[in-house]
Amino acid sequence: MKVENLPSKTLSIRISTNGFCFCIYDATDADSVRYHYRPADAADTLYSNLCKALEECPLDISGVTEIKAIVATTDFTTLPAEYDDNKNHKIFYRTCFPKTDTAVEIVANRLTAQSITVLFPIDKKIYERLAQMGDVSYYTTASILLGYIARCPLGDEKYILACYQGDMSFILSVNGGKIELINGFATPDATNQLYYLLSIWNAQDMLQVEHTLYLCGDKSVETVSPLLAKFIKNIKRVNPNELFSPNLLNKTGNIPFDLQALLLCE
Repeated sequence: MKVENLPSKTLSIRISTNGFCFCIYDATDADSVRYHYRPADAADTLYSNLCKALEECPLDISGVTEIKAIVATTDFTTLPAEYDDNKNHKIFYRTCFPKTDTAVEIVANRLTAQSITVLFPIDKKIYERLAQMGDVSYYTTASILLGYIARCPLGDEKYILACYQGDMSFILSVNGGKIELINGFATPDATNQLYYLLSIWNAQDMLQVEHTLYLCGDKSVETVSPLLAKFIKNIKRVNPNELFSPNLLNKTGNIPFDLQALLLCE
């Protein structure tokens, strides 16, 4: 099946300061996946970079029936479901991030399985540009990780899941199926990544031998993993495409973990 003739063509876009990932596919045809990555120009704005990436994308992104956009950011916060009235998202978000640029839209991902809403920003110009292409469903790495463990439980009663993608780190602490903590921070330094994770590990009363640390992400995992192994015994690597039968997505390398999880678990 040619990707141009897909009856149901979904476009997924991952937006980060480092670059843009484009993926077109039909959920009913595992071999329809087409993937493209375009690095960002550090001398230009994120909005200008996105516009150029859309214009120059070699994939046929016309006529898509569904658009999904991942905003890669550590600037997120969570809201318990009982306080989510769909009216005060901006107020809650700016309470946590009072210095946030005013030229942003605050997006909400409501996760019913965990009774949590994740709030995060997206540049207003980017928001308006994508709206010109059709209806867009927005996600961020934190909400995708929460959705991933709800869709594909990791099995342990108490564990931590750490995701490393570039200079971004995300840490989830789970106990008895409930989210006790989710945090994100940006640092490219492996020593800092080690320090932050071990600090959270201790604060969450995780034990060196009894509890498990799950790692996922890009090549950053290979750097931090041997450092963590000096302090934590049970370390397991999570790879979302191992849960599914082989298809073109499995064969395409360097797809960010959050984009893999979104494509395979939605």
